[in-house]
Amino acid sequence: METPKQIRIETGARLHFGLLDTAPPFGGLGAMIDQPATIVELSPADQWNVRRGDAQRIGRIAERFSRFIGQATLPAVAVDVINAAPPHRGFGSGTQLSLAIADGLRQFTGLAMSHETLAVQIADRGKRSAVGVHGFFGGGMIFETGDDDGGALNPIRQRIELPPSWRLVTLSPSNMTQTVHGKQESDHFAKLQSGSSEDSDHCHRELLRGLINDDILPAARAGNFTDFARAIESYNYTSGMMFAATQGGPYNGRWVTELVASLQSAGAIGVGQSSWGPGVFVWCEDESAAARLADQFADPSIDIQIARIKDSGRTVVRG
Repeated sequence: METPKQIRIETGARLHFGLLDTAPPFGGLGAMIDQPATIVELSPADQWNVRRGDAQRIGRIAERFSRFIGQATLPAVAVDVINAAPPHRGFGSGTQLSLAIADGLRQFTGLAMSHETLAVQIADRGKRSAVGVHGFFGGGMIFETGDDDGGALNPIRQRIELPPSWRLVTLSPSNMTQTVHGKQESDHFAKLQSGSSEDSDHCHRELLRGLINDDILPAARAGNFTDFARAIESYNYTSGMMFAATQGGPYNGRWVTELVASLQSAGAIGVGQSSWGPGVFVWCEDESAAARLADQFADPSIDIQIARIKDSGRTVVRG
């Protein structure tokens, strides 16, 4: 196979509406949006070189890739991260960037590799949520959960393409606040699992599954915006309550809690926290409704974007 002059991988961001459980296999619901985008370019080089981007993170992905294919040295590739979603805001930036690098290396070498192998063994993602992994390859709104059978990556249970006119307004602090990631995230899950009640956990799981199967998915298929948005908001709140012991309530901290309350007081529906936050999302029925809400909450301290659902997977451009 002829070596390409360049491989360009473009993907969107992942919003997570909440997990089904605080313990494996977790499961959950989320969707891919078109922005903030992650764009990565790989091109031939004399030796491995990260020209732009987190050299340590990208280097670890390249090391796993080389070990997997039985190569003693890192690929002779130069990597440029052209754009990436801000980290630890609830956009799934780590998964999208890691998968873009891993997929770029695979595309560059022309090797056949399953999506699960690429995600789990090379990108090292999908341990708690598989929404971002499945979204990277296929887009859409994704309901995923496993059966606690030891599978490496939860399979998709339902994938829904939503009406193209619907929009999401995302709001996050312009200046970084304390965020949950890495060891702190692991510690949170350990605390939740050690203090969990089997009866309470079962009730939460059943309620969340009921919201997905009886309310969210039927409203999505029917294109019923109001029912869908209200069900998503209920799901997000209920899932968040499972994490109240570590985040102080259904939402993580004062900033998110107050913003959610302000949005709801203003009449917004489909409001919630993505993952651990501090990113907040609001569903809007169309572009004009999204623009009005974005104008109403415009503030220098808040980064606001209007996004579309991304119903397709990553784009690969070969130079």
